[in-house]
Amino acid sequence: MTSVMNMTNNVYSSDGAGVNQTVNPDYIELHLANLRLHNASLTRIKHRLDNLQRLQAKLGKPLIEATADDLATWQISLRIAPSSVATYTAHVRAFFHWAQINELVRVDPTIHLVTPKLKRRMPRPIPERDLSAALTTSRHDHQLFCVLLLAGYCGLRCGEITRVTRSDVREDENGKGAYLIVHGKGGHERIIRIAPDIYAEIRLLMHRPGRLFISKNGKAYTPNRLTQIASAHLKSIGLPYTLHTLRHRFATRLADLGADVRDVQAALGHAHLSTTTLYLASNSRRSTSSVDKLGRGLTAMVRRQPPRDRI
Repeated sequence: MTSVMNMTNNVYSSDGAGVNQTVNPDYIELHLANLRLHNASLTRIKHRLDNLQRLQAKLGKPLIEATADDLATWQISLRIAPSSVATYTAHVRAFFHWAQINELVRVDPTIHLVTPKLKRRMPRPIPERDLSAALTTSRHDHQLFCVLLLAGYCGLRCGEITRVTRSDVREDENGKGAYLIVHGKGGHERIIRIAPDIYAEIRLLMHRPGRLFISKNGKAYTPNRLTQIASAHLKSIGLPYTLHTLRHRFATRLADLGADVRDVQAALGHAHLSTTTLYLASNSRRSTSSVDKLGRGLTAMVRRQPPRDRI
């Protein structure tokens, strides 16, 4: 707290005549500096910056001066999906929570902002036949092929795939399969298993140090760019899916094979079990056959019986 207050009270510039004048500090940058100290991911920092700068430009004044009425008017004016409203609101809340803790504002103006109630999301796993087509048609590009494998068979998010390095992979003692340290959202790490057949393909990318997935100019792919490449490939073969639907496929297939839901949670890197259950909401296939079998007795049950003689 003291360090932030000192930074805001001791920002000066010369007016050219030897007189120092106080300059309004960039509170957004101070907030981002705090995120960096907490090892926030570059993606999170970028999204926070984009959202806060956009709001500040709309308000026409420093964000730190926004009132509760300003923010309520801004939120009502948004013409975007409820999920996006919730995301924008979360970014603004985080900024003012930090500001209040550091005594930059007396009252948090976001306290009365409404977080939209989001509809229950249903997973949309890519069907097995379409996954097979996607993999077969990507064999000409081994990096793309391995990206699809890590999403569909290891459950990695796009951003997690871009951060994979050779040193994150530890081969199994018997040389069959490997374990991977995944650098997940919010700086959280987890260890996942790479099946032998999948590892045999990933291993071909491990001849160089550093990131496994790099562009032709030698730079690591950004999550957005890798998403675009994967989506373009799927679209080119007539499939209406994204890379994330392969992650959905991984989760639902694990459940189909009888994996415990908490094991699925750990594999996906979910902080809360409730998030995992949303991904598995469509996992009703195991009970489908039983329900169908139960219903087969209806025909016999309601089959017209020959009329009985009345007494």
